Amino acid sequence: MLKGNWIFICLAALLGVLFALEGKWIFLGLAILLFLFLRLVRKFSAKMMLITVFIFILFLGRTELTERLEQTLFTGEEKAFFILFEEPPKIDGNYFTTYGKDEGTKETFVLQYRLSTIEEKEAFEQISVGTVCKVKGNLAQPEPSRNPNAFDYKEYLRHEHISWILEVENINLNQCEEKRNLLAYLQKIRQNGIQYIYAHFPQNTAPFAAALIFGDRNLIEPDLMTAYQRLGIVHLIALSGLNVAMLIGILFYTGLRLHITREKMVYALMAFLPIYIILTGGAPSVIRACLMMLFALVLTKFSRKKLMPVDILSIVFVGYVFIDPHIIYNVGFQLSFVVTYALILSASILEKYVLKPVPFLIATSIISQIASMPILLYHFFEFSIVSFLVNLVYVPLFSVVITPVLMIMYFLHLLIGDLLNPLLHFFDFNLRLIHQLTLYLSKFPLNTLVLGRPSNFVLILYCVGIPYFFFRWEKARTIKQIVVAVIIPISLLTLHLLTIKLDVSGEVMIIDVGQGDSILIQLPMNKGTYLIDTGGTLQFSTEEWMERADPFEVGKDVVVPYLKSKGITKLDKLILTHGDMDHVGGAKAVLQSLKVEEVVLPKVEEPSELEIEILELCDEKKIPIHFAIRGDTWTAGGYRFAVLSPSNTVHVEKNDQSIVLYAEIAKLKWLFTGDLEEEGERKLLANYPKLKVDVLKVGHHGSKTSTTESLLDQLEPKVALISARENNRFGHPHGDVLARLEERNIRVYRTDENGAITFQFRGEQGTFLTHFHMIKRNPN
Repeated sequence: MLKGNWIFICLAALLGVLFALEGKWIFLGLAILLFLFLRLVRKFSAKMMLITVFIFILFLGRTELTERLEQTLFTGEEKAFFILFEEPPKIDGNYFTTYGKDEGTKETFVLQYRLSTIEEKEAFEQISVGTVCKVKGNLAQPEPSRNPNAFDYKEYLRHEHISWILEVENINLNQCEEKRNLLAYLQKIRQNGIQYIYAHFPQNTAPFAAALIFGDRNLIEPDLMTAYQRLGIVHLIALSGLNVAMLIGILFYTGLRLHITREKMVYALMAFLPIYIILTGGAPSVIRACLMMLFALVLTKFSRKKLMPVDILSIVFVGYVFIDPHIIYNVGFQLSFVVTYALILSASILEKYVLKPVPFLIATSIISQIASMPILLYHFFEFSIVSFLVNLVYVPLFSVVITPVLMIMYFLHLLIGDLLNPLLHFFDFNLRLIHQLTLYLSKFPLNTLVLGRPSNFVLILYCVGIPYFFFRWEKARTIKQIVVAVIIPISLLTLHLLTIKLDVSGEVMIIDVGQGDSILIQLPMNKGTYLIDTGGTLQFSTEEWMERADPFEVGKDVVVPYLKSKGITKLDKLILTHGDMDHVGGAKAVLQSLKVEEVVLPKVEEPSELEIEILELCDEKKIPIHFAIRGDTWTAGGYRFAVLSPSNTVHVEKNDQSIVLYAEIAKLKWLFTGDLEEEGERKLLANYPKLKVDVLKVGHHGSKTSTTESLLDQLEPKVALISARENNRFGHPHGDVLARLEERNIRVYRTDENGAITFQFRGEQGTFLTHFHMIKRNPN
């Protein structure tokens, strides 16, 4: 009865979950449209319609029940816990993190701890999965994102059913006990397998062997991971259906060669597949592939009925989502199911090329890349435009050589040990060459197309246009018809690009970079894009064992991703107000990631080491540098900008050398003051005695030595913007500054309290918005 129709059951289930989790009536509307389509177009019977409606209601109710039952049982005041370690600990430098379950409530926490000595680090590396330890610490709620489009750790943990971060103060490793059950035993096998690889495999091979055998990618070098992402081939170093099929094939063939009957091997594989899910860490792509394989084996063994692959995939989807409705937010889950659906439903397209290896590989790559395009753009804001070509080389290389060889060498090493070392080192040498090629290719310009996060309207167009493209390709019989079909995804990308470049609105954005400044000015119709400062992360000298593989850096991890989320690939001006780390520390990441037409700096007598590095990078990249002085002006799109400070003299305190920028935007007069302090303010007022502004970016993060009464009395601002880290050690903004602003009824927006601050404008009208307020308005 449901043969060939499970995909519609799948859609009904998905809409039920989305309606429950998002609370938006559009999903109910889409469900009603689905029901009408099934009744009027697909001619579903009354019985089939009842089943579909029942599935929608069932998944709606299941999700609502999940939300109510998963409320935390902790108040946040608890200090002592018995924690079951559920995953191998991740230790990066002196930073320890893992997942652990409270033995009493069975509630899962994220555990975080700063290791104090190398001996402690070595001891913590030995913590086994399945161990129960007494842990003392403090519960803290996860932080939400502080900028639009940024990764929201709090939401991520919510979808992982985690409400608290346990900030560890003490773990007595001598009083831990091992929990004995099958799950813990299998998880420990995985942990031991990963440790075995790192202990016995060479430096280049070990991270890839751990990734492709046990699903652990933690120790792949960040630069190499970024290179694979830029080339659109990162899926090759993640466990997927290909790895599952390959391993099952190897095991099945080995069993037959050992004279085990085909029937017994089928039973053995059915028992092995659930175990393999645990051994590989339970990634959604592996769960999907294993369940599909298991379902197919069960049908082959116990039923004469044959199901279409799309039905098997849909049944797996329905079962998976019923167990964990929140899994629909997992990027790996989305990519795995969407790409697999696309490949299965495009079987008639692939059949045309099945006897031609290269065209078949190209067609498979195109289908996979086009199907995944809206997901990649939504989450990562960019799309690889060379992946179609790169996959021609890397897919066969990984599927035919690297993955099977790594699997075989791992099992051989378990049998013969160090006798395999010559072969391992030969393989490692060749893998290093592949790594070097990957890094080289990733540095080519125009590898990726940065379009920013698509709007809801554009996202809907992708969801409609991409299936239509596959439909037209399927029906195409001539080269001309294929070319016409290809125009569809190209048109979608072009339309997406135009919505970014021809946006009639603009914005002034105070990016929340913690204790620092970074301000984006984006004029309408792409008339001008200016970034004032980049924030920066203070780096302290540490012992080698404490250094992290990929330390947080605000330019790389906050500013550049935000700019990419807006579809920004070029800055007309990068204005660095002065050389303090918290203003220019992220400049190198911006210069390396985006095209910058001009860098604007103040003229100083003795540039800092960081400023020298920026100047050298600009010289290397042939970026013009302008040393701003009072009197510089420019106009773009009818908007006026003027530099009011510094003057020609350089014999002043560093903060008072800050570039002070005046702008007229949306009928408002703006003043961006860098870290200007009292003496600099006095000179500014003396040079411009009639200066008035509407919006003041408060100098030096609201320190006591800035934003004096004389400045406020003359400028008479209506709005004050303060960029400072929450609970920063400097006490910014100072109470005296806040009192002065309050006395004059000046509206204050602060990144420490409000997150990012945005002024959106169209023409002469504009509105101030804060990120945390927007989150509250749209909690889901």
